[in-house]
Order: sequence, then C-alpha cells, then structure tokens
Amino acid sequence: MRSRASAYALYVLAKGGRGDLARLRWWHDVQMKNEDSALAKAQVGAGLALMGDKARARSALRQAVRSLGYREDSDWYQSPLRDLAAVVALAYEAGETDIARGLQSRLENAVKDPDSLNTQEQARLLQAAHWMLKTAGAIKIDAKGANPLSAAGGAPRWAVGKLAEAGFVNAGKGALWRTVTVTGTPVAAPPAEENGLTLSKRLVGFSGGSVDAGSLNQGDRVIVVVSGRSAQARAMALVVDDPLPAGFEIETVLGPDDAQSGPFKFLGELSSADVQEARDDRYVAAMDLAGKSSFTFAYVARAVTPGDFLLPGAQARDMYRPSLNARTAAERTVIAPGQ
Repeated sequence: MRSRASAYALYVLAKGGRGDLARLRWWHDVQMKNEDSALAKAQVGAGLALMGDKARARSALRQAVRSLGYREDSDWYQSPLRDLAAVVALAYEAGETDIARGLQSRLENAVKDPDSLNTQEQARLLQAAHWMLKTAGAIKIDAKGANPLSAAGGAPRWAVGKLAEAGFVNAGKGALWRTVTVTGTPVAAPPAEENGLTLSKRLVGFSGGSVDAGSLNQGDRVIVVVSGRSAQARAMALVVDDPLPAGFEIETVLGPDDAQSGPFKFLGELSSADVQEARDDRYVAAMDLAGKSSFTFAYVARAVTPGDFLLPGAQARDMYRPSLNARTAAERTVIAPGQ
C-alpha cells in the first residue's frame, strides 16, 4: 500500500508542476517489477508523461494494461472495473490515445448497473467519461421526438416521453457515449433480502418492551434498534441506512456509553460507529466491521404527525462491495392524534 501511495503522490506532484522526474524514473525502472496494481503503474505513467518522459510513460501504461483484471480483497478501494476506468482516463491524460481507445470496448462491456457500483468505481468512470468526451471533440447531435433540457457540464440533455418515438443521430466527428435514465414509482415496497449480511429492525419502548408500530399516539417516543451480522470472513466498511416514516422525527442517536448504565441499559451492547447522523428523513451509521462480527445501532424517534404511513425497511451494505447487502421488510405505522 505504501508503494501505491507513492505512485499516487508522484502523479499528483507532477500534475501540480512540482514533480520529481528522478523518482518517477526509478519507480518505472525498479519498483514496477514488484507491483501488481494497474492503477499505480498508470499513475506513474501519467506522471512521467507530464514531466516529459514519453518513452517511459508509454512503457508504464502498457504494463498497466497487462496488469488489468487482478483483484485484491484486502484493499477495499480496489476493483477490476475501477482500475480499468482509471487506466483509460490516465492514458488519455498522458496523450496515449491509442492505448486508451484500445481499452474502451472492454470498459463498455464491464460497466454494471449504477446501484451496483461502489464510490471508487463511480468516480473513476466519471473521470474516464470526461476524457473520452473531451477527446471526441465538439458534441453535435440531431434529435427528434425529444425535448431539450439545460446542459449539465456542457453535455446536451433531453427529456423523452416515449423511447420508441425518439431518435438521436451523432452528427459530430467523434464517438459518443450515452446514458439512458428511466425513473418511476414502485408499486410495492421491496421485500426483505440478505446477501452476505443479516439485518433486523425492531421498535422498543423505554421500559424495554416491544412497541406495536400500528398503534402509536402523537408524541410517543420509541427506540429503533437496527442490528445484524456479517457472514464474511474479511472486514468491511459497513453503512446502515434506515429511512424514517413521514410521521417520525429523530430526537437523538445512542452510542455504547448510553447502553452501559442509565435508562438505556436494557439495550445491551451497542456498536461504536465512526459516523452517526440523525438526518431529517433517515438515520445513517458507518463503521469498520470485522469479519464474522455483529453490530447493533439504536436511536430515539418521536411520532409527531398523525396518520397512516409506510414504515420503510432498514438497509445495510458494504460500501465498497455493494453486492454484500441486506434489507428488512417494510411495514405500516399508524399514529393517532394526541389528546
């Protein structure tokens, strides 16, 4: 990891006009023989290009291409897709357009559903898209059956009522890449699901007993407990997201100290979160969870608005491996007017 950090640092220094050409050359000539990371090799290649050593830059990027496809589970941020997108972007930045274009077909076939991408993959794909569009030149598209919208970042956008009635023709000189986003409202709440994680959610009162979400009164306070366990042997960057019903507000979040003594002792052991947020519409917590370990978070919410509301299910996922996730089933909550 230190070797890869040095590659990134050398690239950033070169990009900022403070590069160290001697160290970049040493990294290429010596360190690269013992490095598996395609991203690190591409960063050194881009740094060399920025410093004017085009021959070593091309060599480094070719070695980066040969390293594509490896996976290292101990590195949360690494994935083959992240590396591929980054090498495409860095090759363009280094002026090695033939190397970048040779990888584009691999990139087109590797991109997954947006909800399955982790944050690193999303960032690198945007970086690759930026360079691909920049290299393609001016964008000129003849559109029919579509309403133009304001451009975002210089890229044209349209709203389409029926896809079958819309047509788009690339009237420019370079290749373009399109994104089609379809939005809608689900007819039913998603069911409970567990993929490498278990998750449960329960409402309890201040005496420790269970609370019926279907018979609350305005002003009632409840403790929401979200707990689960990892079935993975390795550690993960866990994120828990629990959306609130429309009639609830969060009063406070609870931590390990709150469960040691006092009125919340009956909750037992609570996990120590790196981040806990009481947002207007949800509770969010994040922590580094060891392999095969359990977690429990809790917060206090108040029923503030009378009505019959959806009680959404809580969600948990590995931030850098979105395929590891869990969700509890949705319910209904009924809040009666206060006396």
